[in-house]
Amino acid sequence: MIQASTESISIKGFRDGLLVSLGSQPLEEALTALAADLEDKAGFLAGSQVTLTVGERVLDEWQLGQVQALLADHEMTLWTVLSEQDLTKQAARGLGLATRLPGSNVDLDGNALVDVGSADGPEASGADGQTAANGLVLRETVRSGRSIFHEGHVIVIGDVNAGAEVMAGGDVIVWGRLRGLVHAGALGDRSAVICALALNPTQLRIAEQIAISPAQSGRKSVPEKAHIQNDQIVAEAWDVRR
Repeated sequence: MIQASTESISIKGFRDGLLVSLGSQPLEEALTALAADLEDKAGFLAGSQVTLTVGERVLDEWQLGQVQALLADHEMTLWTVLSEQDLTKQAARGLGLATRLPGSNVDLDGNALVDVGSADGPEASGADGQTAANGLVLRETVRSGRSIFHEGHVIVIGDVNAGAEVMAGGDVIVWGRLRGLVHAGALGDRSAVICALALNPTQLRIAEQIAISPAQSGRKSVPEKAHIQNDQIVAEAWDVRR
């Protein structure tokens, strides 16, 4: 296991990349210590994906952006912020960052996810959702702050708004605009796909792979399908007529 530490910060290797803790020191001191440690191990840590754990520390988007920029300067990518503060979680999501580890069965706020295909769950299938052949169909817009989990395939006939999360063991099909966080193949299925009529997500995940949507600059939205190719998520045209 990779492990390095100073009085103010720690860096540890784990299954999803690097786990970086800023400790309890003032942010400026913590960033100075982190920068020094990264300089010492620049070549060794380059290319790593980073999970930042901040505990009770409250950070806004600008402060998290400082951490993100520092890591980027050392060819590292910040993709998850673990926090116990709602304001910090909101700031992280505002930057398109995850607030939980992939595969963890909790929503964006750390609450246990309920399989909406379960008859015992508070969002059990009914007028707006139904399950068939290990699939869940939702005829609605998944709004900000809502999390959906189902062990099979998920089809949303509607939009997935920014700030919403859909997590599926199989494929995720959105017959509408996808702007939130979607995790297909969440139980490890690398063959899973994510399809949407307009694919502009906060973040896409398929199995253990993660991708963040590039900034849109007037590009016309077209149906797209995302899948894993050569160990990375790629998007291509989705022919909805087939």
